[in-house]
Amino acid sequence: MIRNWKFTFAFCLLAAFITGCSGEKGNDETGTDGAEDETTVGTPFTRMVVHDTCLFIAHTIKDYDVWKASFELAQPVREKHGIKALNVYREKNDSSLALVYTEVQHLKKAKDYITSPNLQSSMSNAGVVGAMDLYWMSNKLQYTEEVSDSIMMFMSFKVINYDRWENAFLQDYKDEPNRDFQVANVMRGVEDDGQVSMIFAVNDPDYVKKMEKDNVFRAKMLAAGVISYPVTYKLVSMPI
Repeated sequence: MIRNWKFTFAFCLLAAFITGCSGEKGNDETGTDGAEDETTVGTPFTRMVVHDTCLFIAHTIKDYDVWKASFELAQPVREKHGIKALNVYREKNDSSLALVYTEVQHLKKAKDYITSPNLQSSMSNAGVVGAMDLYWMSNKLQYTEEVSDSIMMFMSFKVINYDRWENAFLQDYKDEPNRDFQVANVMRGVEDDGQVSMIFAVNDPDYVKKMEKDNVFRAKMLAAGVISYPVTYKLVSMPI
């Protein structure tokens, strides 16, 4: 996991994930009800997302195989509470981190389950250490082109105002359509609409370091209203 101020400047105009999220629709001031609007014209994004609400979970584990066996056994219970696992990952630079990307089909049921004492007990028995990091998100923009770059990353950060940030993000694509990265989805926090999350793909493992030195990117980040360090995970896909 990467927590780095310079990283914020390099990446906050980038964005995120291949398979979207699902379930209950959140509030959406821009592109209401998934309708297309002029803001996405000239960009490789659509508001006609496959899914709406999702949850990205990151937790520290003692033993991956023990945790995965428990995770598989809990599938019927998760799905009963409106949570469907889409992808499971390990963090490339920290193998003690297990990450799960899910679609949420019923937000209240899902939240009740995630916070239930029974789940907390099960997680402890599965070797989960400490609290889970939870990212409840509403899918706002979906990539319309194929994502082929090889290195996938999840990022989440805070902005002053989501619409301000999104407008800057889309305008940057219109001004400069050729990119060294690929974005699958852009997501906004369900509980905090100033939270932006994304999964993006790159081929160059040193891309972030190069962007750290780019003053133009830094200026764009400030203008877009980014106000926090990013939380970033480099993803290694695992069998689900």
